Amino acid sequence: MTLLYEHHYEQVITPLPPVDSDVLAEMNVIIYDSVRKDYAINVSWHEECIRREWGVVKDIDRDENKIKLVRVDGIWWVPVEKLLQVERVY
Repeated sequence: MTLLYEHHYEQVITPLPPVDSDVLAEMNVIIYDSVRKDYAINVSWHEECIRREWGVVKDIDRDENKIKLVRVDGIWWVPVEKLLQVERVY
């Protein structure tokens, strides 16, 4: 029997396709609506891997270009330039 820590995982580094300006504009509208109307969204972004979390955007830091995604069990500061997808949670 092997233990999980004995396995080595390689990072897959591939260049990310640039986000289309129309898609970026739509993501910004969804983010601002989450701040104003206090509803949850799904956010995907590239860190060392592709991360996906859901929560409500409580703050937008314009100096560092990040959004603060908040949920009961966690807080994430997500860089806007690394966003891949933003969608409403229904």
